[in-house]
Amino acid sequence: MQIDLAPLPSRLLGEDVAPPRALYLNHFPAVLVVTGLVTWVAGNELAMVMAATVASLIALYMLWDWLFQEGPTRFSTILAMTLLLGYGLGAVNTWLTLPRGGLPLATFLGADQGILTRGMAAVLITAGSLCFLGEMYERPLWGREFRIPLDQHTYALIYIGTLAIIAGFLTHSLGYGGLKNTFGEQQSIAPALLSWLFAPLTALTAAVFLASRGVSKLLTGICALILCVLLMTVGRRVIVYTAMEIVFALRLTGYRLKGTIFRKSLLIAVLGIFIAVGVTVLMLLRLAAIQNHSDINTPLDQRIQIAMGWVEDGTALTRANEANQANVQGRTFVLGFFADVLEGSSQKAPAFGRDLVGWTSMAVPRIFNPNKDSILGEEDLDDELFGLTYRDAANSILTNGATDFGFLGVLMYPLLLVFLMRFSIDILSRFLTPLPVSIIALGAIFTLVQTENSLTTYLVTIRNQIIFSIILFIFSRLPILRLRS
Repeated sequence: MQIDLAPLPSRLLGEDVAPPRALYLNHFPAVLVVTGLVTWVAGNELAMVMAATVASLIALYMLWDWLFQEGPTRFSTILAMTLLLGYGLGAVNTWLTLPRGGLPLATFLGADQGILTRGMAAVLITAGSLCFLGEMYERPLWGREFRIPLDQHTYALIYIGTLAIIAGFLTHSLGYGGLKNTFGEQQSIAPALLSWLFAPLTALTAAVFLASRGVSKLLTGICALILCVLLMTVGRRVIVYTAMEIVFALRLTGYRLKGTIFRKSLLIAVLGIFIAVGVTVLMLLRLAAIQNHSDINTPLDQRIQIAMGWVEDGTALTRANEANQANVQGRTFVLGFFADVLEGSSQKAPAFGRDLVGWTSMAVPRIFNPNKDSILGEEDLDDELFGLTYRDAANSILTNGATDFGFLGVLMYPLLLVFLMRFSIDILSRFLTPLPVSIIALGAIFTLVQTENSLTTYLVTIRNQIIFSIILFIFSRLPILRLRS
């Protein structure tokens, strides 16, 4: 019997890192900042639409470069891409698809065109600063030669993790929407771990399946199928972002996509089907609760029974498509809340850190902060400070920054967030082996690619990384036993 413990490299996630690229260091920042300034001065719908189009095109190129051309992974670049996609592409989509009888978008939405335009300009300027400073100062997270080892530890993590996710659904710790909403009750560690692990584990499993051979390929394929099906009950954005992370995770396993047109096309088609089916299933499960006049905690099995009835009578696809179409037309326009908060902070005194303190308090475990549910929400705070009327809106790192310090906060909060998340990964990489660090980093990326996340979500991610790294550290240190004949 032999115990196999491989030595660690001097830099855990690889030494061969890509140098700064002129496109991201000079060209993109210049285009984004100049376009943002011109848009700010112009202040009309045409300028806003043009700025949103520029943001969309640059973001889509950045996404393609990162996923399919194996561009280096920097948290700053990912966050810049996320903000441009969420605010820019979201605004373009709503402008193109929302029926409004020839009215300007701002008029139809009851908003001020100048406020919306300045909000879009601020997004571009912020993304430009993230690109420039990130390319200049942030080292790529993974080296180009790095590969997740396809060994017993990796396969064991996949098999155990899949069984744990299944157990989570069977015990109703996980269900529709992911982690069960307990309305203020303290969450236990196990369900929180499963919720955090779900998306990165699915991405890793799918990537390992494509890179494996023999029996391991069969077993990981079964796990990937189970996880992808269960993921369809969690959320539309989760489905889309997990599909993106699957593409990225392929490079970590050594599965090559760069320069392979057939593989890229096939992968895009398969993931497109996964997203389409997943979004349809998720919408049916959501409509099932509405049909049943129930709340968000309607059990998953009841939702499935109602949805299956629609499948049998042939109305399921029509119901899902109509609901998705109505949702996509207006739901993607997340610019309004941010623009109003930014404008309000320029006219009246901002919160000067009250929002940061509130979100940070919410991230503290309940055992240390029993009264955290009584803390003021961001929408209520903005309504109080700036005379707005929002009850539920699209929070993001930009709305957090604007609430606290206006335009200065819009510029600084994303940079501070990138620093904190990258710093936590770098610290953990000193104590963990490549597999757990990669899982934790995939979890961080999954959070960063979502536009509509508040500071609490990012801080909870960092908190969970620290807590769960202990479990992964113990798991990674278990010896690999090999029997000799």
